[in-house]
Amino acid sequence: MATRLFSLLLLPALVLTAASKKTVATARGENEDLILTVTLHIDPADVKEFIGSDLDGHYIVAEVKVDPKYGKDVTIDRDDFQLRTDRDGEKTKPFAASQIAGQGALVLSGDGGEVKKSRGWSMGGIGMGVGSGGEGAKGPTKATMKNEDQENPLKKTLDAKILPEKKTGEPVSGLLYFPMEKQKMKDLELTYGGRENRITLRFK
Repeated sequence: MATRLFSLLLLPALVLTAASKKTVATARGENEDLILTVTLHIDPADVKEFIGSDLDGHYIVAEVKVDPKYGKDVTIDRDDFQLRTDRDGEKTKPFAASQIAGQGALVLSGDGGEVKKSRGWSMGGIGMGVGSGGEGAKGPTKATMKNEDQENPLKKTLDAKILPEKKTGEPVSGLLYFPMEKQKMKDLELTYGGRENRITLRFK
């Protein structure tokens, strides 16, 4: 009897915990020209399962479907999308694959010819791993970019899955990568389009 009572008391707590940790949610909206359906993935583990990388936990990934109405041609521009959080008012536009995992290396040069080299971009910034060169450069340090010959495989994957930018009268689907992290689904708001024809989506 006591065990059964404990289980009944525990069940609401488990339900509340699961609800507070919702990491995937879908919202739908429309304007005069199109129907927009968006599914957000906010947990790094979900992102990794979905695209093969957790993007170092720094990105929210959105599955987007744009469905033009009545065969109308619409122009899809990724800059028309914006993600905002109620937590601190932060707003962000989606990043291109090259901003997340592009080619290049950051070369840091100090006095005495000492060099630190960091290979590759890393999740919207520069990876800080140390390559050839000394650790103890003295004096002013100069940072320059050096292109690498081999393209990052992650960039190819992100490019292949990204929402295409084009004019179309047919349904189009793809992903958007928003540089934002550690958010709760209930705090997020996605907007699409200008003020006169804007679609606003909330995720519960």
